[in-house]
Amino acid sequence: MMAKLQQQSRLRRLLAVESARIMADEGVSDFRAAKEKAARRLGASGDAQQGWPSNAEIEAELQSRLQLFHGEAHNAELRQLREQAAQSMHWLAAFQPRLIGPVLSGTATRHAAITLHLFADTPESVIFFLMDQQVAYEEAWQRLHYGDAPARDYPSLKLNYAGADLRLVLFELDEDRRSPASPVDGRPLRRATLAQLQKLLEEGSPPP
Repeated sequence: MMAKLQQQSRLRRLLAVESARIMADEGVSDFRAAKEKAARRLGASGDAQQGWPSNAEIEAELQSRLQLFHGEAHNAELRQLREQAAQSMHWLAAFQPRLIGPVLSGTATRHAAITLHLFADTPESVIFFLMDQQVAYEEAWQRLHYGDAPARDYPSLKLNYAGADLRLVLFELDEDRRSPASPVDGRPLRRATLAQLQKLLEEGSPPP
């Protein structure tokens, strides 16, 4: 029994390390996709998934890997992404943009898109703005969770602005008070205003 537990623990660790490598080096941004790819490579795709590492375990490995193997290059890429995010948030200021995800947490790689939460009376308000700006976009949906409540689908837009890939998730005006669950640990997702992001850039400190 002890040997089996040790083997399961070792496999869990290997899966976490390989998943983090895939996310860091191959541009895979989805935790589940990275885990499934890692499991296939390690010959563990048939194993029970409840024994696989959590998203939080993989993010911790990803943070370590980025600092250990990418160092200054990662820091420069992250700063560029945050500067592009600030520029995009200034452009979208009418919709109270909030930065979320890897660009805020510090685990973004050069492959990452900048994800912003926008707040508007209707999704069409954002779409009309983009049309006036003559910016092409693709429509999609983003499924988000709030604790134990059923998941909700929100309209989202994919576009490129000033050389940066953006993913905009559209919320109603009063939905800025409650943040959806993080895919990493299930806690309320951290959101940063433009002012908070600018302070982060000025100080070069950890995310708020």
